[in-house]
Amino acid sequence: MNITDIIQLIILCAVIMLPLGYSARRWLPRLLQRFRQRFLAPRYLKSAGVLQRTSSVTVNRQNDDKH
Repeated sequence: MNITDIIQLIILCAVIMLPLGYSARRWLPRLLQRFRQRFLAPRYLKSAGVLQRTSSVTVNRQNDDKH
């Protein structure tokens, strides 16, 4: 291969890849985001349990029955 052949291949690749790179700027991030959501998303979430407070206030039940 001559140096001219190598230079011609570099120019050909630049002519093809530069417009493709500029057009891929629009759809490539959306494609990567869909790929991540589809294949890398968690399939399920485990519950860590139910949070409950200890009641520090006493409830006066005798007032509940009167209307």
